[in-house]
Amino acid sequence: MNKKVIKKTDSAFNPIAKGLKGAGFFARDFPIEPFLLFSEFRMSQQVFGPHPHAGVSVMTYMRPDSKESYINRDNLSGLSYIEPGGLQIMQAGSGMHHDEFPKVQGVETSGFQIWFNHSDKNRFVTPKSIHVDAKDVPEVVSDNALVRIVHGTYDGKSTTHKMVTDIDLFHIYLKPHKSITIVTKPMAFVYGMEGSGATEGEQILPKTMINYSLEGDSITVEAGEEGLQFMLGSGTPHNEPIVYGGPFVATTSEQMEEMQHRYSRGEMGKLEPYFY
Repeated sequence: MNKKVIKKTDSAFNPIAKGLKGAGFFARDFPIEPFLLFSEFRMSQQVFGPHPHAGVSVMTYMRPDSKESYINRDNLSGLSYIEPGGLQIMQAGSGMHHDEFPKVQGVETSGFQIWFNHSDKNRFVTPKSIHVDAKDVPEVVSDNALVRIVHGTYDGKSTTHKMVTDIDLFHIYLKPHKSITIVTKPMAFVYGMEGSGATEGEQILPKTMINYSLEGDSITVEAGEEGLQFMLGSGTPHNEPIVYGGPFVATTSEQMEEMQHRYSRGEMGKLEPYFY
């Protein structure tokens, strides 16, 4: 049975800082948990500098059409380049540092940064850095669509990289006037990237977020005359309390205090600033 649309939001890129603009959707405002943040960005220079995370996993997925690569630095794996179509996952757990910015200063890069909630039992999981080259992202090609499996399983193919939070994330290129039906986990959303389409009678345009009901086990998306490029995210909500503390996410205030103490004691590693 297909899911029903429960919320549709037409968004746009907004300035966030000098050299950075984006469109972001937070679990506080949208029914996307176990995703905590789903955001598309365009960045042309360093913005944040080295900083910690704990209690979450943070993924950066570069759009295949990004003009340039992204530099990822973290205290576990050092420096790597996230090329167009590639991705990096920071499974922060008990805490680690990272920094990300365009490889070439002044050249606009484009991609997604996505935060994934950890269940209470996995808040303090051992930190891990996962890098995936563009050529290693599995793809499924059919008469109707190309599906890049950024994380999870689709049509018998799975990613070799796995986070502690089990989610599916697909980058889909749907041909003009074609449709695709995908079996999902309980929570599912669609985010439009290019072209136009529709689902359950609701139009999908670039920067449109579509949220679906928990009931039902599949969604159907149809492309318009230009075709439709979109992201599909799916997962099972943890249904546990969430305590936010900037870059830290916990289940209880006691956990948050422990994270802050770990950070103050230097137990989340260290990362020096990067200079071009």
